[in-house]
Amino acid sequence: MDEFLVDGETTLRNLEAGMRRAEQLGGAMRVGYLPDMFGHVAQMPQILRAAGIDTAVVWRGVPAAVDFHRFVWEGIDGSSVVAEYLPGGYGNAAYIFDVPGPVDLRPFEERYRPWFGSDPVLGMVGTDHKPLVHDFSARVPDGATVGTVGEYLAGAAPDGLPRWRGELRSAARANLLPGVVSARIDLKAACGRAERWLERYAEPLQALYGTDWPDPFLAQAWSRMFQNSAHDSICGCSTDDVSALVLARYAEAEQIGRELAQRAVAQIGAEIPRGAFAIVNPSPRERTDLIELDVVVPDEWEAVELELPDGTRLPTQEVSRRSPFEWEAKLAGAEVGAAIARRLHGREIFGRLVNGFRIEEREAILQVGDEPDPEFLDVEQLVSELSLATAEGEWTLRVVSEPKRTIVAAVPAPPLGWTSVRPVRVPGTVPGTRPTLDVSQLTRIVRGKDIGDSYNFAPPAEDVLVDVPTDERLEHVEDGPFRRVDVLHRTFTWDDRSVETRTRFEQRAGESFVRVRLELENTCDDQRVRVHVPLLEPADSSRAEGQFAVVERSLEVEGGHGEVAVPTFPASGFVAAGGIALLLDHVTEYEVVGDELALTALRSIGYISLNGNPSREEPAGPEIPIPAAQLRGPRSFSFAYYPSTDSITEHAEAYRHPFLTARGTAEGGELRSAAGPGLEGDARVVVTAFLNDRARIVNESDAPQTVHFAGRELELRPWEIRTITL
Repeated sequence: MDEFLVDGETTLRNLEAGMRRAEQLGGAMRVGYLPDMFGHVAQMPQILRAAGIDTAVVWRGVPAAVDFHRFVWEGIDGSSVVAEYLPGGYGNAAYIFDVPGPVDLRPFEERYRPWFGSDPVLGMVGTDHKPLVHDFSARVPDGATVGTVGEYLAGAAPDGLPRWRGELRSAARANLLPGVVSARIDLKAACGRAERWLERYAEPLQALYGTDWPDPFLAQAWSRMFQNSAHDSICGCSTDDVSALVLARYAEAEQIGRELAQRAVAQIGAEIPRGAFAIVNPSPRERTDLIELDVVVPDEWEAVELELPDGTRLPTQEVSRRSPFEWEAKLAGAEVGAAIARRLHGREIFGRLVNGFRIEEREAILQVGDEPDPEFLDVEQLVSELSLATAEGEWTLRVVSEPKRTIVAAVPAPPLGWTSVRPVRVPGTVPGTRPTLDVSQLTRIVRGKDIGDSYNFAPPAEDVLVDVPTDERLEHVEDGPFRRVDVLHRTFTWDDRSVETRTRFEQRAGESFVRVRLELENTCDDQRVRVHVPLLEPADSSRAEGQFAVVERSLEVEGGHGEVAVPTFPASGFVAAGGIALLLDHVTEYEVVGDELALTALRSIGYISLNGNPSREEPAGPEIPIPAAQLRGPRSFSFAYYPSTDSITEHAEAYRHPFLTARGTAEGGELRSAAGPGLEGDARVVVTAFLNDRARIVNESDAPQTVHFAGRELELRPWEIRTITL
């Protein structure tokens, strides 16, 4: 898998599944074989050691400071593995046997001997898209040993070896290919959605509130995640056909996650009465979140509050009203039942569900709704009863639904638990405390050309950045006590085309950040579109969350090997610099540019690899067109702006994991609530997995932490990944 483009759970689950499968086939070679990933994450040594692996094989990303074929790679938590660097790559000896006749290994040994000193020189005879030479074994010359990397690394000891701590993202000795972070950003967004629905909704909610553990469904979903995580698949550096299948697999995994989560939430809904709603908190800490509900409200109600189980009432903001749906026809009595029967599809009519009927002075009123109420209904019997009731005379047949209002409210819910609310009538609402930040100057959209490929961004020599719109206006869409929505409309000229963009800013009561979504209809090719956000103070470094860690990075990168050093980096949960933090939906490319922090919202490219890429001397793959990677059509990109660097993890959790809701389906009963296992302690300690038999807790800080979770006290060392049994 690509280590930076999938989250830590996907990597760890991938390794766990691989080890289980290997045991079925006789056992695994316990070597962390990671030679072609486009850089290595800071927590990989700890992940490997947790699986009983103490050696690794690497190539890309190794810095110039490493000048020997073997070094100690230390994770940020202190875990370490002995790493074997492959000078010349993972196929440095792949072509030696292509020439017929006796094989002379002396030129190969002379080339690589400086790396190995007195150690045996390691030659790798396999490479991409190349079968093993059919007479390989018979042609191995005397003095050479054929073996596995496991055999070569047997007994490798750390004594006296150079050491490197943290992530490996250097291009000193091999192309890093950082452009894959922003290539086919639709794949990154799909990956992020699927990971969240599986890890943070489906698994914990099924474990806590489901019936039977849905192992076959989860296994299917995770299989799709592993297939997609390959470093040429999630990276977007493959043919359009491959990327289309990647999107299909992610859609399947996401659908499984959504359905399992919704089934668990429906189980909760079955415990509260009709007319009420279950509000479900996926976080391991108590939170308040803004929820949006469509509630049935009589027209005579002036306003609505939400009642909690303890009797507390919460004010709401009305967003919109939906008038009762009505269809009307004048019919002879004998035709009423037939008119309904012809239009029915099961229980559905006009896109709604039949729930009953009533008779009022020559009017037959068919009552419909968005939800089944009652849960089960004999539709044939209903039509028969209605036909009998209207058998004689002239009738007006009306199909009517109840009036609805869309409301929002800030609702508190217990950790990994749920509460319930019921709409009640009030004469008015209480104002909320929504922030009112001026968003008109919060973002700049900067567009430049890109003549690179899926591996490397490459601006033309005379690139012209477009950041000034030809037209601009701010629209106030919604302005209530709990939510304010503004949309900044900006029109740009790109490649002599007029491109309209819409940037939506949403501010909520109780949230210290602004939710931002950029939307546009992309009609252009070969470009990079970035969103720039101003810093509050000068920055000489950045901090980025991802893969069980928060990594601090300088503003410069180590280049080399003919690759232009570009100081763009990946971040998953958030990136912070210059007094601000940007909270992210998925893995996103960022760069500190002067007094701004830039996020890549869209990169349009046309080739897997270009031999003439000015940012890279050697090809990274085949020169195959990938026109779908231009990402034409409607595009959107979301993040949140947080004008502080305090408590970022807590705000990122709230941004990425909204509450779920479900309608109550119980016949009678009272409002209830229930708490799941809560996490108490520093907010930088996070729960990354909660299954039916185990959970994973990660200390994403550089200080030891003591936390309480699931009835136990846990002492965590800095950056520790701890798996506990439940």
